Amino acid sequence: MNPALTLTMMDVRLAERAGSSRPLKVSKITLPPVKFMTVNRNPGGGAMSIDTNMPRLEPLGPGFDTYGPDDEIFSVLGLMDRWTFGCSYKKHNTGVVIPARVIVEGVLNEWAMGDLDTGEAQIAAHVFTEVTHYEFSLDGVERFYADDEEIEIRKDGISLTAPHKRAAGLPT
Repeated sequence: MNPALTLTMMDVRLAERAGSSRPLKVSKITLPPVKFMTVNRNPGGGAMSIDTNMPRLEPLGPGFDTYGPDDEIFSVLGLMDRWTFGCSYKKHNTGVVIPARVIVEGVLNEWAMGDLDTGEAQIAAHVFTEVTHYEFSLDGVERFYADDEEIEIRKDGISLTAPHKRAAGLPT
């Protein structure tokens, strides 16, 4: 049986910049839906239209929120960079703490402070676009991996693009 997991801690940091962790500033991490693109096949003599799953993803738009503005964010806003989202989960049946990691390469494209009110915590929202690399691992196991330049999508370590690359005569 798969135990329930509770998120216990999280951090967002520039992957290649020492000292860029912000565990006391980050208030929320938003992981994007992983949605495969489809192509509609609607034969003129057929009885139904079918959306055919493709070996490519719709654009990924991860993000995170911080309490108040973050000086370091302004230095990379609008630029391509590599980020690590680090989390810890507690397994309910054993109490064991396990890591989760998300690696994102993309442009931090959006910054929004939202409503400002002296009586409330200010939340700044940050959203990525132009994501060219995305990976998610849980307890050290790669669960999902996508890379534009590699023409690679893996789920649980199994390539979903390899058969298509082989058929097209590309290296796998």
